[in-house]
Amino acid sequence: MGPLAAMLSAFILTDIGATIARLKRNGGLWLLASLFFLTAYIFALVAGAIYLSAISTPLTATIILAVISLVIGLVIIGTMYTLNARDQRIAADKRRRSQAQSGLAVATALTLFRKQPLLAAGLAVGLGAALGLMRKSGDRDRS
Repeated sequence: MGPLAAMLSAFILTDIGATIARLKRNGGLWLLASLFFLTAYIFALVAGAIYLSAISTPLTATIILAVISLVIGLVIIGTMYTLNARDQRIAADKRRRSQAQSGLAVATALTLFRKQPLLAAGLAVGLGAALGLMRKSGDRDRS
């Protein structure tokens, strides 16, 4: 068992080492790409300012670019707020459905328990298992 465990641990460490090396390499390349994207954005702003200053004064060109940047930022924040509110509504709806299903299960179990206790116990276990499976599949849709 010793050589097999050593071989498996060496394989796992090698695999993890390769994964870490790949993640470091990709992180560095993303950082470099981001730097060039930022540089391109800055040059686009400078080109826009030069073009607008040829049409009007440099101060007006700068103010126009600032207002455009502000509007874009506000649109992004508004979109983020809307998406967060939608996610909260979906989560609240899932909670309500889960609570309704649980309440139905309890009411059914109590009604059956009064009339047929053994059948009620089996049904409660089965219904609880079914609700647990449905809840987990709903959670997987979220991620």
